[in-house]
Amino acid sequence: MIDIGVAYYRIKTVNEIDAIWYTSRQDKREIGTGIAKGDTSKGFPGNYKITYFNPDGSESGTYDLKIDKTGSIYDLSYYMDGELFFVGVGIETSDGMAAGWRKTEQGIQREGFGVTPSGQ
Repeated sequence: MIDIGVAYYRIKTVNEIDAIWYTSRQDKREIGTGIAKGDTSKGFPGNYKITYFNPDGSESGTYDLKIDKTGSIYDLSYYMDGELFFVGVGIETSDGMAAGWRKTEQGIQREGFGVTPSGQ
């Protein structure tokens, strides 16, 4: 199964964004959390270091998150060790940003699923 998911981000302070997330790969219908550190003085666009946590509180992963904004749409790029691991799109809400994301082919191959771009 390809990783797809949803996340909701809220600016907590000038330097921190809180996240909640869910992925199709989870067996249980539980929501994980996350914390992004970076300059939020201009809203969501910018570069962050984000750490996600599983529903049981264990660390799920840390990524370099780049958020760009074009019009009212956000583009999210999640990097691990310089490789693009996830991509997403988001829209602003009254108190945050809702985003959908998926794992890239590099992310799938890096985890050893053996999937090629053709799906074979």
